[in-house]
Amino acid sequence: MSEAGEPPAERGFLSTLAGVYAAPGETFRAVAARPRWEAPLLLAIAIGLAFTAVWIWKVDPVEFMRAQMEESGGMERIPPERRADVLQGQAKWFKAFAWVGPVFFAPLGLAAMAGVFLFVYRFFYEAELTFAQSLAVVTWCFAAFALLMDPLILLVMALKNEWSVDPHSVIQASAAALLDKSTTSKPLYALAGSLDLFSAWLMALLSIGYGAAIRKPASSAVWAIVALWGAYVMGKVALSAVFQ
Repeated sequence: MSEAGEPPAERGFLSTLAGVYAAPGETFRAVAARPRWEAPLLLAIAIGLAFTAVWIWKVDPVEFMRAQMEESGGMERIPPERRADVLQGQAKWFKAFAWVGPVFFAPLGLAAMAGVFLFVYRFFYEAELTFAQSLAVVTWCFAAFALLMDPLILLVMALKNEWSVDPHSVIQASAAALLDKSTTSKPLYALAGSLDLFSAWLMALLSIGYGAAIRKPASSAVWAIVALWGAYVMGKVALSAVFQ
């Protein structure tokens, strides 16, 4: 064990990844001391690409777009005689957009999230947090999350033999599992769907990670995580109310 005031020993990639699951407090202290975000970012991208490769091999783009448009109510706004052409047109670009997600939008989203958390903790907590530390915490948390969730989603899809559905709706670990989607209002269903166990675990990881980075208990760092998550959920509920 390192002496008081001495930074934690540098860890290897696999040791850090295992530590995020088994001993996140100690692991994130080491990450904060020597922030490296390149490897977990590449891992997150690789997981996303692997998931996309399997999913688009199995999914029917036309059926997927049909299900999404019917759920959002967009199908009703299209004249019946044009629906087939619209679906074919959207399905034509489906696979291209599916590949763009993990390569471009996912890294951009992680960087943006790291920037938001950097602002919040520096402004409201007056913490000496760097962007490298913030990005390292975010990328390690989301890489570990994706490494658990993406294979689980594919497994459930395979067991149900349902590939033309929204992957985010496959794992029923939220309060939405207690509701009937067809009879529940969209805002309530969106709120219930956000109250899930995996999101709670991810927020716990982020709280531990940022607690280590700003040298405060996770119980203190968690309030920023919960506030931003709450704003995201309220925005999702508001959008579902507009487009219900």
